[in-house]
Amino acid sequence: MAERTLTTMEHTKSAEARIHARDRALSRLNQMTAGIAFAAVAGVGIFGTVSALTIPGVSASSSSSSGATASAATSSSSSSSSSSTSSSSLQASSGTVGSASSPGVAVSGGS
Repeated sequence: MAERTLTTMEHTKSAEARIHARDRALSRLNQMTAGIAFAAVAGVGIFGTVSALTIPGVSASSSSSSGATASAATSSSSSSSSSSTSSSSLQASSGTVGSASSPGVAVSGGS
């Protein structure tokens, strides 16, 4: 039977160079992954802000005045609903529905 000896593994200069190159590549990959994730989150935030600002809707000045009207209507409806004995919590609208000066917007594909 042949005699076997146990020796330690020696690191050569080429093996050390490959180890350092692998470590640098992994570090670069981790930095790129973090950068891409940050850019994706920032892109979603920017896209959401731009879409919120460009979607047609109620302007800030008319929403503040309608907010005061809505809160007045809510307080008057809550006082009348507390005296009501009806089992339904829904009430008919006392206001009229009007259209804005801009044309309507068609939305499709909603779920």
